[in-house]
Amino acid sequence: MKLLRLIVKLPLLLSFYAVLAISLTACGTLVSNNGVIILNVQDKINTYVTGQNLPKTYKLGNGEQELQRFETFCRQEIRASQLDGSEETVFENIKHGIHGQVEFRKCSDKITRIYRY
Repeated sequence: MKLLRLIVKLPLLLSFYAVLAISLTACGTLVSNNGVIILNVQDKINTYVTGQNLPKTYKLGNGEQELQRFETFCRQEIRASQLDGSEETVFENIKHGIHGQVEFRKCSDKITRIYRY
């Protein structure tokens, strides 16, 4: 009798664990970012934009367009930098002519943006 129950329940248990494994893999947060955009504002007049390994559907815009996308897609990370004071450091460096860069990885469109100043 116990053997019969086991034979009936085994396929159900296996299918349950298979569905669970597939759903955990599909919804995992280990998805990597889809490329890098470098916004170079070291030149006071122009913003230079370059991209690396971007998705084929992404159309790289000019400096102004990419700065707007940067503000839109990286809003949460920009807010965090305002709260922890790192944004203030960047502005101080710009004011004193010190070059550097800040990397934004948690943008909502999954594209890493590097802001060079």
